[in-house]
Amino acid sequence: MRTLLRVPLVLLLLLLAYLNYRLYYHPSFTLVGGRAVNQDLLQHARFLKTRLHQGAAEEMQQIYPEGFVYLNALYGLTWVELAAGAPDTTAVYQEALTEVSWAVHAINSPTGRSTFEQDLPIPYGAYYTGWSTYLLGRYLAVQPAARRDTADVRQFEQGCASIAQGITQSATPYPESYSDAAWPADGVVCLAALATHDRVLLSRYQPAIRQWLARVDTHLDSLGLIPHKTDAQTGVVVQAAMGASQSQILNFLFEVDSAYARQHFIRYRHHFLTSRFGLPGMRESAQEAPNAEHIDSGPVLLDVGGAASIVGRRVMQRYGDYTTTIGLRNSIEAFGIPLTLGGQKRYLFGQLPIADAFIAWSNSLEVNQAMESSVSWRLRFQGLSALVAAGLLLILFVLRRQPNR
Repeated sequence: MRTLLRVPLVLLLLLLAYLNYRLYYHPSFTLVGGRAVNQDLLQHARFLKTRLHQGAAEEMQQIYPEGFVYLNALYGLTWVELAAGAPDTTAVYQEALTEVSWAVHAINSPTGRSTFEQDLPIPYGAYYTGWSTYLLGRYLAVQPAARRDTADVRQFEQGCASIAQGITQSATPYPESYSDAAWPADGVVCLAALATHDRVLLSRYQPAIRQWLARVDTHLDSLGLIPHKTDAQTGVVVQAAMGASQSQILNFLFEVDSAYARQHFIRYRHHFLTSRFGLPGMRESAQEAPNAEHIDSGPVLLDVGGAASIVGRRVMQRYGDYTTTIGLRNSIEAFGIPLTLGGQKRYLFGQLPIADAFIAWSNSLEVNQAMESSVSWRLRFQGLSALVAAGLLLILFVLRRQPNR
């Protein structure tokens, strides 16, 4: 009996030791053409490469309404960052371009468009056209101008023109993703595509972007944030800001107007950043709001959202809060069960590729240089761990002293 009792206690001690060890995670870097590149990120992208070429996007479509497009877009954007981080004479750069091109063509295939409605103000809706156009723009951005395929450039310009027309002619700043359904996060991706156009090609859409920002300021929720869902005809808030969509919005709003986005980031950090057992996390609902979830929330434990925290890790790095970024990154490393086999890294045993894609995309900003922080953010969790470990050891000691039965 004592042996049976000791086994789970020992396992708990080992789990505590493992979690505290993983909180010291630091990505490995390797030289690629003389430049340091995040080896962990590259191995993770290669795991996703294997899974996507085996049909993972089709599998995810059976679980999520936009699973096919979402997975391909996040996958392509991860390789975009790797292409930007590797010298253009290296095999890694060529591999990255090949995979981004693969993702672009997958999204633009009949399968990619099949679940979206063509007859909308923005053809196929803000979600599909936003992600497909933005990814294509980022693909063009990591290629020298002379090497860009003219068909890709033409398609990108057409996508941006459709977005600009749909945005400027709409009665609301948040265009429809589906008929009579609007999620502002999709509109922000559309605007990021226009901003990408003006960086990669000729500057054309700044007036439309400025007009959109001014209109957004009159269609915020009670916290001064871009809402989760709005009425498609009027832009009236239907559902206030939520963690997962707000994390996505802030990643793209930064590209539209970084100064404007920083104001929203300050509010987001105040209302959504929290901590559990001394570790940082992003709430799915704002502190002042009742708990709520939606299909993209991922698991929500103790009010902390899985998707909000994973994508929030990217937000925190983008806005320069490296201490929180490292805390979120290393918490994901601790609880995400990372495993590297055959030069490929995966999380959660690789059973949910969309989760791997979100983690890879969130980590992709750290492509060339690891973040550093002098703040000891682990101390509270370590203190709690020490107390729990002391209690477990005391119980084990008492069990050992008891006579055999």
